[in-house]
Amino acid sequence: MQSRLSPQLWLRFLTGQLLTLCLCAAALAQTEPAAILLTWQQDPTTTISIDWHTLPESEAQETLSYRSSGSTEWKTAQAQSFPFPYSERQIHRIELTGLHPNSNYEFRVGEFQRVYSFRTLPAKNDRALRFSAGGDTSHGALFRQMNRAVMQYDPDFIVWGGDLAYANGNKENVDLWYQWFDGIRETLITEDGRVVPIVVGLGNHDVINHHYPASESNIDKGMGMPAFIAKVKQGEMEEPTDAMRLEKAPFFYPLFAFPGQPGYGVLDIGDYLSLIILDSSHSNLISGTQTDWLEKTLQSRQDRPHLLPVYHKPAFPSGRVEPGGKRVQFWSEEVLDNWIPLFEEHGVRVAFENDDHTYKRSYPIRNNAIHPNGIVYLGDGSWGVEKKKPKTPEEVWYLSKSAEENSAIIVTLHGPHQHFLMINETGKIIDECPETVKQ
Repeated sequence: MQSRLSPQLWLRFLTGQLLTLCLCAAALAQTEPAAILLTWQQDPTTTISIDWHTLPESEAQETLSYRSSGSTEWKTAQAQSFPFPYSERQIHRIELTGLHPNSNYEFRVGEFQRVYSFRTLPAKNDRALRFSAGGDTSHGALFRQMNRAVMQYDPDFIVWGGDLAYANGNKENVDLWYQWFDGIRETLITEDGRVVPIVVGLGNHDVINHHYPASESNIDKGMGMPAFIAKVKQGEMEEPTDAMRLEKAPFFYPLFAFPGQPGYGVLDIGDYLSLIILDSSHSNLISGTQTDWLEKTLQSRQDRPHLLPVYHKPAFPSGRVEPGGKRVQFWSEEVLDNWIPLFEEHGVRVAFENDDHTYKRSYPIRNNAIHPNGIVYLGDGSWGVEKKKPKTPEEVWYLSKSAEENSAIIVTLHGPHQHFLMINETGKIIDECPETVKQ
């Protein structure tokens, strides 16, 4: 005869199960913070910047403990804390300096139990450096899938050239940033706890109204694009202040320690690599102060074997371009007119472009023509967004290859050599530069 539980016993059973679930959830909540992000503000061979985010109920979370892997002695340091924009969450930030190059460190944050790790980058490029590049990440399932595909290559870090959470600077979209940080926590930390550092730049979906000072449609409603273009080219357009940039990008500037104000910067890695993060008219003008800074930055680094610019709006687009090569957007023309001559003058070999939600590789280009010693432009921003159909090499003279593919670039630098392997979200190799000679 089948036994039956009385209603009172069922109630006790269900209450016990619910209590067990709550205790498990509480234990999990104490294991790790709401979000964690590693990046750099100074040389990645001897420093690291660590952010972690906490919920309102978390307490006493401003202390970071760290040690060299293999050591038994923990050191401690105090973080700075400030609000996550338009949120009850708190951001805690600390920069560790004086670390050893090419070394592993363990750390834990606040009272959370999980032990994480990071590795500093090599001081010399006698060991191969491998990282991933791309842009237009968004915040959903495809973002996570591409992250997992990239992690198969064990990257030293990742660099994204803008259009991150697609929150458009709107306070109503704060949840999209939560989802973006959730994606990093779920996919860019290895099983043994190594956190992959991330370097980011600005894109049009990271700011209010896409561009500085406004989107094309809003400029048309005001002075009109012809008058705006004339004002920019004559150097009469007002340069933004720090306050204006923060108002334009209220999430980006507080959420990321680098590049910080004024929205562009250079990250020097040892004596062999400079990542040059640029703002393609999202919270700054392309011309003027930023171009002057870029010229000085490149001039002082010409002895470095690897100078890699990263920015959002492409000078050589595969999507927003007419057959024959005429650019559709003024911003692309501005990059072409102001930055490309400086790249060519100062020894840049490859530049990472984004925005079009396609994949492209240009021919080597110099003086606006195909040239064996020219610069190759890679990318066009399709990491985690819905892919679009690009123009073909038959339609646009500077395209060597284009594809309707989501893509990430796996970059390997060793000595003077550069290698770029392009994969899609399934991990399939879709392109390579330079191409491996087949036997």
